[in-house]
Amino acid sequence: MNRIQFGEGGCERIRKYLDAYVSNELTVEANHEVLRHIEGCRACAAEVEGRVHLRSRLKAAVNAQGVPPELQVRVREQIRSSRQGTWAPLGWLGAGWPRWAGATAAVLVIAGGLWVGVSPEKLPELSDRPGQKAYLSRVSANLAAILKVGLGDHIHCAIFRKYPKDPQPVEKMETDLGPAYAGLLPVVRAAVPQGYKVIMAHQCSYAGRKFVHLTFEKNGGLLSLVVARKQAGESLDGLSPAEGASGVRIYQSTAGRYQVAGFEAGNFFAYVVSELRNKENLQVAANVAPGVREFLMKTPA
Repeated sequence: MNRIQFGEGGCERIRKYLDAYVSNELTVEANHEVLRHIEGCRACAAEVEGRVHLRSRLKAAVNAQGVPPELQVRVREQIRSSRQGTWAPLGWLGAGWPRWAGATAAVLVIAGGLWVGVSPEKLPELSDRPGQKAYLSRVSANLAAILKVGLGDHIHCAIFRKYPKDPQPVEKMETDLGPAYAGLLPVVRAAVPQGYKVIMAHQCSYAGRKFVHLTFEKNGGLLSLVVARKQAGESLDGLSPAEGASGVRIYQSTAGRYQVAGFEAGNFFAYVVSELRNKENLQVAANVAPGVREFLMKTPA
């Protein structure tokens, strides 16, 4: 895809390119120009936030939409038959199908067409630090500040990283975690879904804040547990909890392609961040939360 470039301009000109900015279709220079503009323009920053929010809601709606199992078969049959004839929109559902099936199919066709333009967002290069900053600012524009803490470290440390072909031995990871947190790794490994393997566990820092970061991988998908110490006045209590059945209040939100689920554990925040569907990420967080909370509650402040 060709990158779009543009010169100097005010709000009206900048807004013509916001969709390209959100879709990561601008050149590096143009991307930085938009970022500088929205940092100083509340109106355009709100416009970006609204567009990101709309795409996030669309993704959540598509992920949550249930589809009758017969629909997939009929779609394939129609595609095959359409090669020899003309497409009959929605008619292939058959007269015996209820009205909701036609409505659902129409919604999915429209959403699917939009989804093609939303999902495959190209990531900045590993060497492009300004581009990475702009990317994080864009995907987290609609995210509560306290949840950005976990998302920021996940993207910085787990996404924008070149992994070795063979992960380090678990013993080395536990050493990198340090004596206070080495015991956290087996707790999390026992709670993540089957098939995930740990590929990184260490202490790190990002944006002036220190983290304990565990990353797991399955079929190319990354899942992180990010732990950060609370700072003065920080709390998740102002958000609406999405899960409490595990005994731990969990707060989850969508940020672009990512799901961020956070919970409190004494003097710590813990975040589960992944590109799983919202319900799947929330379930992982619910599985992980009791053991992680118990461990962190015993960790010295």
